[in-house]
Amino acid sequence: MTDVVFIGPSLPAGEVVRLLPDALVLPPVAHGDLLRLDVGPGDRVLIVDGFFLQHPPVRHREILDLLDRGVTVAGAASMGALRAAELWPFGMRGVGEVFQLYRDGVVTGDDEVAVVHGPAEEGHRTLSEPLVNVRVALRRAVAAGVLDDAEATLLLEIGRDLPFRQRSYRALERTAPPGATDAVHRFLAWHRRDPWDAKSADARLLLTMAAAGAPELRPRYAGDQPIDNLHTRFLDSWRARFAGTPAGGHWVSDRDLAAVLMLLHPEAPAWHRRGVLAGLAEVDLADPAVEDRAVEAAHRRGLTGPPPDGWDWLTAAERGLDDREAVLRVLVRAFGTTPYRSLALWMVAAPLRTPALRDAARQVAATAAALNETLVPRTTGHRRPGGRLHFRTEVVDACFARLWGCAADGLEAAAWDRGFVDLAAFRYAAEPLVAYVKAVGALRLPAVAGDRMRENTPAGAPARVG
Repeated sequence: MTDVVFIGPSLPAGEVVRLLPDALVLPPVAHGDLLRLDVGPGDRVLIVDGFFLQHPPVRHREILDLLDRGVTVAGAASMGALRAAELWPFGMRGVGEVFQLYRDGVVTGDDEVAVVHGPAEEGHRTLSEPLVNVRVALRRAVAAGVLDDAEATLLLEIGRDLPFRQRSYRALERTAPPGATDAVHRFLAWHRRDPWDAKSADARLLLTMAAAGAPELRPRYAGDQPIDNLHTRFLDSWRARFAGTPAGGHWVSDRDLAAVLMLLHPEAPAWHRRGVLAGLAEVDLADPAVEDRAVEAAHRRGLTGPPPDGWDWLTAAERGLDDREAVLRVLVRAFGTTPYRSLALWMVAAPLRTPALRDAARQVAATAAALNETLVPRTTGHRRPGGRLHFRTEVVDACFARLWGCAADGLEAAAWDRGFVDLAAFRYAAEPLVAYVKAVGALRLPAVAGDRMRENTPAGAPARVG
């Protein structure tokens, strides 16, 4: 069994190791982190802290995906408590007082667990006080007879009015109006004698329960609500972007693999065409009559030939094609292309997704990343959609026009035939590979293996790769 703990300012990493010695301790969780995990039934993912502003927060479907796969997911204290309060009906387990406050609707704002903290190198040192800690401390002060309910409510409202970055017990004292001064002084004097950090306490409780094998931390079962409509294009896109495998010191995502195979394998256009047509005709990829079946399916739907003005999916040079080939190309391009953000490995034709080809593509992607880091001048800042990290647009286009053996004005059609919806999608996928292509030249990726597939290689596909 593997325990993965996402934690930051709520508890020092050293205390996590002491309470749950064999746990894999990771920084606060962010969008995509759960999709990178190699976990399955029997494993546990314990979420304490998570990013709110510095990085996109963990999405609900990422957690539901783990639950659906039989992974135990539990949360406490901070982001973990917040997500558990939202997803406990579906099998995410929540622990502690902060979770209960959110689950019962006493607390509704995610700002109550938000804090400002230092970098990982400083142990995510807390620089502000979460309002939920103040709330719990005020409730304890009422129980101890230090404050009455009205005073506690007043002090909580004073804390709520402070921006979360400025919240602290000192700020509470500094901003209290004259009528609340006595209550603030009584509360702070008591709190200094009996301090209580609700988030840290809840984090310790979660880790202690995990170490003890508490039955409350169980995977989802029949008593939980079913998880419906989990697999959407959003989850598929996130998985393609974040899931992957390390290679050569670099993380290679499934999307990186798809881009390498679609852009660099010389058989990619032929197998992409065959795969799209087989899907439209609802026949097996190896069916020798797949193109005839696709044309028949198109005719049944009224697509028999180009309209008088032609099709946007055909270039000017292709307008003279016979009706059959024109229909086939339009089918492949209209139904088989995707923007870069939706690119996923499953979209690559199955014969190009063999373990040998995936391993080879992974090495290409890792080598390309290394070349980009060490040899190529780079821009600063984050890469924006449509932007370039290293090479100008005309350099990307010229590089791949030479590689594919097409003219510059035929590049978009060549990109369509490899599955990219437009030149922008192609360029975004291709730019990270330009340095590799320039350095290596006509690389060799393993040919599609198997006699059965080889017998049915589409016309025009090379019999030899390289």
